[in-house]
Amino acid sequence: MVWPYEWPSFICSLEGNEVITWIKGGDIIDPRLGTQKKLDILISKGRIEKLFTPGSFQPPGGGQVKTVDASGMFVTPGLIDMHVHFREPGEEYKETIASGSTAAAAGGFTAVACMPNTNPVNDSRSVTEFVLERARKANV
Repeated sequence: MVWPYEWPSFICSLEGNEVITWIKGGDIIDPRLGTQKKLDILISKGRIEKLFTPGSFQPPGGGQVKTVDASGMFVTPGLIDMHVHFREPGEEYKETIASGSTAAAAGGFTAVACMPNTNPVNDSRSVTEFVLERARKANV
């Protein structure tokens, strides 16, 4: 079985896309595929290459594969937070787009939707363009 999603870029950037990663023993949850079971995942060049029954994959020797033990953890295609308070512009002392995006990515979120409780409020093209540019610069 091949996973239909690209692996989140923040995971790949930890080691670079050249590293092959084996996530073993995780509880895979994917509503789109109707999947909830324990599987091992092989990631190569930033993409999930294959799903395996736990214990059926034997990595090659020589340290070419980074192993992540996900026993007792859930593995999902990515979570979406539809209610974040990245208070930029105007109240950056509370949260910036960069700090909020970094925290979201560390928690497994691959997308967020910002609330318009900023100053000025995000209700115009210019403010939206500002927010999008800050998100691009955050590069999370």
